Amino acid sequence: MRRRTIAGVGIIVMATAGLGIWSYKAPKPPLNEMKMALESLSEAKKAEAQIYAADAYKQAEQAYDSAMVCWAEENKRFFLFRNYTDLNKWIAVTIEKAAEAEGLSGKRLKSAGSKLREGIALLERKIDTYKRYYKHLPLPANVSKTHHKGVIKLSEAKFAWENKRLGEAEKSYQQAKELINSSNSKAENLLSSWFSEHSAWQKQAQAAIQQSANGKKVIVVDKLAHTCTVYQNKKAIRTFNAELGVNWMGDKKKKGDKATPEGNYQITQKKSGASTKFYKALLINYPNADDRKRFQQNKKSGLIPAKADIGNLIEIHGLGGKGLDWTDGCVALKNDDMDALYKLVSVGTPVVIIGSIRPLQEVTGKNVSE
Repeated sequence: MRRRTIAGVGIIVMATAGLGIWSYKAPKPPLNEMKMALESLSEAKKAEAQIYAADAYKQAEQAYDSAMVCWAEENKRFFLFRNYTDLNKWIAVTIEKAAEAEGLSGKRLKSAGSKLREGIALLERKIDTYKRYYKHLPLPANVSKTHHKGVIKLSEAKFAWENKRLGEAEKSYQQAKELINSSNSKAENLLSSWFSEHSAWQKQAQAAIQQSANGKKVIVVDKLAHTCTVYQNKKAIRTFNAELGVNWMGDKKKKGDKATPEGNYQITQKKSGASTKFYKALLINYPNADDRKRFQQNKKSGLIPAKADIGNLIEIHGLGGKGLDWTDGCVALKNDDMDALYKLVSVGTPVVIIGSIRPLQEVTGKNVSE
């Protein structure tokens, strides 16, 4: 009995020892190498290789996936029969392609960062152009809203670029570029279209100044400059700041459009005291014959509704100085300026309202044809 027990123990010891030897000789899984492969992928992703070196990064990912498949397959085998040759091959490819993707991304990022910096600077200049030439115009709400969105997106792009998040910066930049270019283009087209009448404005202004010879006074309202100037003997003797209708850019088409009319008029009545709610006022003869003719043509062409009214009661009046365009189509001056103008003119004094004496090239540095 004792001999059998000793023999059994011996067999167990020998089996255990043999298993230990086999375990020692069994293939070892490349755990550290797998960890290195995963870290290589992570570093490549930090370098935004998935964006700037997409092909190489994709090959690295595919190699890592193949490595994981190999590992899973080998783990299904009895540990003495496992073979990690293919797994090591895919690990090596993963590390190689990830390093390639990281390096390539670094080079492209540097170039992209430089281009992005230049693009951001260009859009900032376009925003400055908008502020300088277009912001004060009565633009459609969608144009102003588009521009505002573009400014916000550019701010996001600049912040991401400064914090080395170039992929995010590029995305915001492209959105900003589309929005800002769109709003600037629409604003420029609207202004250019309005300035197509500039040659007529120049002739009207020159005729008005010529009409002021021999001591006669003439009023010239320059809508773009927001000025009301009195000429006498071909010289400007007084110039006042003016506020206009909410939608002053363009000629008045109908009642309620809040546009200040353009054309040749004259003062038909001087109002003060209880006869006006605007301190003092100079009523002009809008609509005149030209206005009525244009109004009927616009109705026939469908530019305005068939039931539209042409409007009336356009004045140069007081209560101005609000710092914005607020009237329904009139020209508003500060009360002190209105006192001065009221004394200078009389019923019958010509009033010429034009878009701008200055040409578009002088206003924005661009020709109408550009």
